[in-house]
Amino acid sequence: MRNLFAFLFRHHVFFVFILLEIIAVGMLIQNHNYQASRFASSSNAWSGEILEHFRNTTDYFSLKKINRLLAEENALLKNRTPETTTQTSSIINGQYQYISAKIIKNSYNKRNNYLTINKGSMHGIENGMGVCVNDGVVGIVRDVTKHYATIMSLLNKKTIISTRFAKSNHFGEMLWDGKSHHFAQLHSVEKYVDVSVGDSLITNSFSSIFPEGITLGTVNRFQRDETDNFYSIEVDLSVDFSNLDYVYVIKDLLKEERLELESKQNE
Repeated sequence: MRNLFAFLFRHHVFFVFILLEIIAVGMLIQNHNYQASRFASSSNAWSGEILEHFRNTTDYFSLKKINRLLAEENALLKNRTPETTTQTSSIINGQYQYISAKIIKNSYNKRNNYLTINKGSMHGIENGMGVCVNDGVVGIVRDVTKHYATIMSLLNKKTIISTRFAKSNHFGEMLWDGKSHHFAQLHSVEKYVDVSVGDSLITNSFSSIFPEGITLGTVNRFQRDETDNFYSIEVDLSVDFSNLDYVYVIKDLLKEERLELESKQNE
């Protein structure tokens, strides 16, 4: 306390000056309308800027919660609303269920890439389920625990996605060559097929993992060797694997019925 009094006594002239300045400004504002209006305008502008910065800061820290709520709401809409793109009518009949999940670990620059999500068996996640985002296919569920699951990314040499051209029923198999996370390769497309740069590629009905019509990418470039019966096609992937936050795990409610029926053909 003595130190405080000593500080005030040592600088009392400065504090008296500040006090007198405040009193003078107050008197000026009270007795002159122009100065009063200018002060009110300036104070409103300052308070407005402060409130805007405060709101921007609070909005930023709320983004995590907002993203989670939007992902859950989008999953509900997907479960209730028929797709308006090239999805099959089975979506309308409720064949597919979408489960939103947050990515808590992601790799995209290795030879075999995986993602980890914060949903597991207690949330209905199972091995072999397809995973997507609004932009397109992400990968396939690999291992599952009670609370977590790992996803074998499309950027993995073991991942093969059954694909077709959106403009036709010609199909192929999409694989990744381990190079750029922006591009994959399309195989098994015969050379008589009409291919153009920019052609859209989607999942087809051959897959028991993904619904038909989910975007995969577009043809970036292609080459046809006269000595080979197939194209060499590079695909510009629709998903940016370096910028993923929430995903949707796709549960095919009729998958077991289909697999059981198809297994009888092998007996």
